[in-house]
Amino acid sequence: MNKKHKSYNREFTGVFGKALRIFLVFALIVYLLPILWMYVSSARTNADFINAPLKIPSRLYFGNYVKAFKMAKIGYHFIISTIITTVSVLIIVTFSSMAAFSFSRLRYKGRDFLYSLFFLGLILPTQSFLVGMFVMFRVAHILNTLWSVILPVSAIGLPIAVLLIKAFFDSLPSSLEESALIEGANVLQIFWFISLPIANAIIATVIVFNTINAWNEFMLPFVMIQSDRFKPLTTSLYVFSTKHSAKLTLKLAALTIIATPMFIIYFIFQNQIQKGITAGALKD
Repeated sequence: MNKKHKSYNREFTGVFGKALRIFLVFALIVYLLPILWMYVSSARTNADFINAPLKIPSRLYFGNYVKAFKMAKIGYHFIISTIITTVSVLIIVTFSSMAAFSFSRLRYKGRDFLYSLFFLGLILPTQSFLVGMFVMFRVAHILNTLWSVILPVSAIGLPIAVLLIKAFFDSLPSSLEESALIEGANVLQIFWFISLPIANAIIATVIVFNTINAWNEFMLPFVMIQSDRFKPLTTSLYVFSTKHSAKLTLKLAALTIIATPMFIIYFIFQNQIQKGITAGALKD
């Protein structure tokens, strides 16, 4: 009976494994095809694209990238997006690491309640507080400034960052901190010189995730920033939906320029991301 059971498990695992592989390959194709289509179509003439949008082009035309770069002022808005992304990620990493260490290692009244408040950020959609935030920023006179995007982007990225980093800190043995306390170290020294250097994998994961999210954010800058002076890349492309709406290949070229840096970042750090996500999964 035991041998039959093992044989059945192997057969089930084999069938399930094949079905899972087929599903994953199908999902990969569905995900990659639009991206490949965007890259190929961005290097076509507009007339060729309109006549046969799904056809493989006979020749590539890379002049679209130069035209799109100039028309959308991508160089200038690239700097704006870089500033928003960099400052937002710095805020998220700084405050989430300190909050996660506090929730994981310190004992004080109201700790569990404060930690539970961070989960509201995972539950509530951005649309639910967008109007209230707009009114608050208007009263505070920070609309049409970079802070009107940096602050909410940072707030949105904090909950998941705290959750990930706290899970890692929970997996660390307390003997490290106890030894440091015996040597006379205070809480800030333990956090800065012991816990934080060990958490480099999960910190890198948080940085990559929030860099991608901040770079691709569209709704917040679209609502909060109306001045062309402070628009990031995602909303600067609105020029192709107005006076240049017919030039589809230029829009695709601009999208390609914007998306490529994030693809590169993800592929470079994908192993680091996997290590960071699984870093707090097991506890000795």
